Amino acid sequence: MPTERTSSRTAHTGRAAIIEMLKADHKKVKKAFGDFEKLDAQEDSEQCQAIVEQTLGDLQVHATLEEELFYPAARSCLSDEDLIDEAEVEHMTVKVLIEQLKNMAPEDDKYAAMFKVLGEYIKHHVKEEEGELFPKLSRAKFDWDNLHGEMVSRRSELEQEFMPHGAAIPDEDMEGEDAQAGAEGQRAKRV
Repeated sequence: MPTERTSSRTAHTGRAAIIEMLKADHKKVKKAFGDFEKLDAQEDSEQCQAIVEQTLGDLQVHATLEEELFYPAARSCLSDEDLIDEAEVEHMTVKVLIEQLKNMAPEDDKYAAMFKVLGEYIKHHVKEEEGELFPKLSRAKFDWDNLHGEMVSRRSELEQEFMPHGAAIPDEDMEGEDAQAGAEGQRAKRV
């Protein structure tokens, strides 16, 4: 039978794993926005499009995980729900930009500008989550281990739904088949 100390330790582990997963998502998309900034959307249209498609898929997976699982859990154990309300409104705006980008091509006049604005929204959102929301959850009582399991399982389903097939951005340190294997390995690690 688990002691209170053991269950507290496992809850901490589950919460830490969830926060780590969400922060890894944040880091990945922030890097993608930075990589995009270095490109010329007209000259590097294929690479720009690959970054945009991958990033939009990553954002849709991440946002859906937060909306379906993480935010309801956070809402249930925090007395101040304003942060969750703001995050949900930010998600609505991000979804509008995602839909607009999905209907554009790199050659469109506003393509690069739209992606850059999306990046600014995401940077703001990440700053609030990591700077305010995550720290407030440090002592929150919840079944974090179970939630972590649900999020890992749901992520796998969402990746099948939202990720562009064959559009994985290769790791800069790898080439050719090694890059594709590395991208597939990264996806498998998340599952």
